[in-house]
Amino acid sequence: MARKRDDEWTNVESLIALLSHGYTDEVRAFTKGIQANPSAVTGFERLFKLLNAEGKIDWAGTESQQAAMARAEESAQELDDFLEGMTHPFETYVLVLNHGHEIIVETGWHDDVAGPVVWDRWASDVDDPVMAYADIGFLFDKPDYRCEPKTAEKPAPPLYRYHPERFKAYRDYAEPVGKLYRQRVDPATGMLTIDQLNEIARHMSTELNQRSLRFPRKRKESHPQPSLVIEAEQTLATAYGRFIQAGRQIIDFPPALTEMLAETDIDDIPMNSINLPYASQYLYFGPQPSLEIEPDWLVDGAYVEQRGASGDVRFTVTAVPHEQALSAQWYLFPEVEYTQDFVGEFRSMDLATAIDTVLSSRLAELMKRRALAGGDITATLEEAATESGMALPAGVSVVDVSPTLAAVRDDITRRRHPVYKAALQLVVNALCYVAAYPEDIDTVWPEGTPDSLKQKALHGKGKEQMRAKSKLTALGYVPVHICGKRVAEQRTHRGIPAHGHVATHWRRGHWRNQVHGPARSLRKLIWVMPVVVGSKHPDEPEAGHVYLVS
Repeated sequence: MARKRDDEWTNVESLIALLSHGYTDEVRAFTKGIQANPSAVTGFERLFKLLNAEGKIDWAGTESQQAAMARAEESAQELDDFLEGMTHPFETYVLVLNHGHEIIVETGWHDDVAGPVVWDRWASDVDDPVMAYADIGFLFDKPDYRCEPKTAEKPAPPLYRYHPERFKAYRDYAEPVGKLYRQRVDPATGMLTIDQLNEIARHMSTELNQRSLRFPRKRKESHPQPSLVIEAEQTLATAYGRFIQAGRQIIDFPPALTEMLAETDIDDIPMNSINLPYASQYLYFGPQPSLEIEPDWLVDGAYVEQRGASGDVRFTVTAVPHEQALSAQWYLFPEVEYTQDFVGEFRSMDLATAIDTVLSSRLAELMKRRALAGGDITATLEEAATESGMALPAGVSVVDVSPTLAAVRDDITRRRHPVYKAALQLVVNALCYVAAYPEDIDTVWPEGTPDSLKQKALHGKGKEQMRAKSKLTALGYVPVHICGKRVAEQRTHRGIPAHGHVATHWRRGHWRNQVHGPARSLRKLIWVMPVVVGSKHPDEPEAGHVYLVS
């Protein structure tokens, strides 16, 4: 029997004849012939729906088609239950993406206010994507079909380990934030105007809303409050912008040096004795198992930036998730961070006092917010609007959740503070090291940097060099300042183990403000390094004191 052309099946009688014997080889040949033509598939679905409604066919699909139908029916019922009582107009939809034997099914609704909102999304293996689509289309107001290759997941950036690079890789709004800081924010202070802050918030909230609406609403019941996501993003976005403005300065502290800095006391160092090498820098220590700031989130570094003409400082501690996928889902789960400003009188305090005093102020403010009434404030707002000659939109109610959120933030602050305090001690020790021993810093391109571009970036002339650096940045490669070469050499020379074993422990180090210069009028930081004491073998000597001198 000669094969019919696809367009011949648009005749109702011939379509009834085609489908009357169930899912035959002829049906399969027909659907395979039209699967790459969405308009033909859409026309087939309409006729299929009509013939079913009029009882002219009684379709029973294959096992995989029936399974797809059952899953779609379940999603449609859940969606109807969720939308019950919604006052403004909406239409439900289903989208079937044909990737071959796998289909992606997405259900949701078109909202006149919010636009398209995803309710559910799942993958399913079916023997015939076209028949699966035709079978489930009638359940929704607006069915849609597309045939396209499966989208590959965006790979992690090559320098994922550094927070600025993973922040940039997963957020489109990172680029306009960096541009705003480079072109319009005062580099001497890093302070934003209200309009600039609102512009950053607008870029961030637009992308956050778009991504959030594309994530199935059904799965959001147990997710954190969106306001917590916004709060974390605002903190990280401004830290990132200042970092870009200062020239992308990443300072990497290898494990051996990080371990020793963690064993050094810093509490009695005044904040104003610490000189920052750049207006902003990101200090990287790697994930610290002893600094789990939230379950499965380990502190891995911190932004340190000068704030204001007075030399005030802001610290923003970052953390890396155990599951890398969480970095890409920043719009759903607030990225774990902890930020603290040291301004005015706090800069003359020692570190421990400054940290605890700022914490007390933060908790006192949260306590005031928790004491507010909250709840439904629609009537109050309507009264205020009427007095100003305005009116709230009809049917809108407003609930003040600030007391509830203040309680959540209070819990977060108290829970994270001990880890933050230990992390900040490590950060300040690192800054002291950079200030005291600048000659122990090498600037390198990270391993994996494309060699041809790296050579042009290092040795090229003029525009060639600039283009190479620009291409490397676009590919996710930036030069990094590596600290601690001398420490590693001295530890090896002295026989200090990379990590203490059972019979050894650290004698903590400290910083000494040593006088020097004309008439001994100047001071510089000298690190009395921590010492490994004890040994596995009684005859083995202690490592002894080691001094780094500049």
